[in-house]
Amino acid sequence: KNNINSTIPPEIGMLSQLQELSLYNNNITGTIPTEVGNLSMLSLLNLYSNLITGPIPTEIGMLSNISKIVFSYNSLTGTIPSGMLSNLRVLYLDHNRLSKSMLHLNNATSSLQYLNISDNILTSFPFGKNGFKELETLDLTQNLIREDIFMVMDGLSSIKNLLLTNNLFYGSIPNTIRSLARMEKLHLDNNRLIGTIPDDVLSLVRLRELKLSHNRQERQCFPWVDKCGGNIYQGGDLCCDGDNGEQVCTDQLGVDRWGLLNVCLTPGLHGTIPAGFTNTPYLRVLDLSSTLLIGNIPPEIGVLSRLEVLNLTNTTLTGSIPSSLGAL
Repeated sequence: KNNINSTIPPEIGMLSQLQELSLYNNNITGTIPTEVGNLSMLSLLNLYSNLITGPIPTEIGMLSNISKIVFSYNSLTGTIPSGMLSNLRVLYLDHNRLSKSMLHLNNATSSLQYLNISDNILTSFPFGKNGFKELETLDLTQNLIREDIFMVMDGLSSIKNLLLTNNLFYGSIPNTIRSLARMEKLHLDNNRLIGTIPDDVLSLVRLRELKLSHNRQERQCFPWVDKCGGNIYQGGDLCCDGDNGEQVCTDQLGVDRWGLLNVCLTPGLHGTIPAGFTNTPYLRVLDLSSTLLIGNIPPEIGVLSRLEVLNLTNTTLTGSIPSSLGAL
């Protein structure tokens, strides 16, 4: 750490043989100069923890040899540019003010293995584009992303750590999650998921952390005809129009009638806890708190000899605590 208080001068682009540029933990202000794009030999660019503002210059996309970029803990806005980032393996953009959807990101960085864009204000992300086949860690914690969780599971065949805490992801966890066989950390807590926890989650043999907590919303009632379509309800998911223009959706377990002309929805994770924990011997963290789960605690949880955190608070589980949990 130094105490550099100036801006990055445009003359930095004259260092044509520079391979690593690390200016982290300083008080650098201003914007990233476009001349950085002239550093064709650069493999590492680290500007972690400064006071840099403005957009990421499009010229960054000219760095064909860059393998690691660290822009964490600044005040960057906009999006990362597309370009010739074919060798990029690691990208830190967390703790900034990025808001754009980054729809081109996967086309530019197909070799990416680690991507952290947590603690920004993103509202969308290019899931389902088959551009992240090498990605092992995706951290989108603490954003405003409103996407169907089904789309997340497409195109992430190498994923190990999927960290989506504190967003607005909706829909049901799909059975296709079983195809993510390398998964070790699955954090879907503090979102708007509905439906049940599929047994397929417990087919992930390498799973070490499973966080599904705080996927429940308050019960809301709506005029059936005006807000919910008025058609005959035949089961399945149901959506009604909320007062703020957003739809409120739930699966069949969260639907109940109120009188003849109204319907009430209680969105969240419903159903029982699946019992196949013998398939996940490495599980250390299991957090299912603040959901709408019902039924008994599966005694199979007691076989998880590596379990360090078990949180089942604020649910509607019934029955007794299995004696098998005494072995943990």
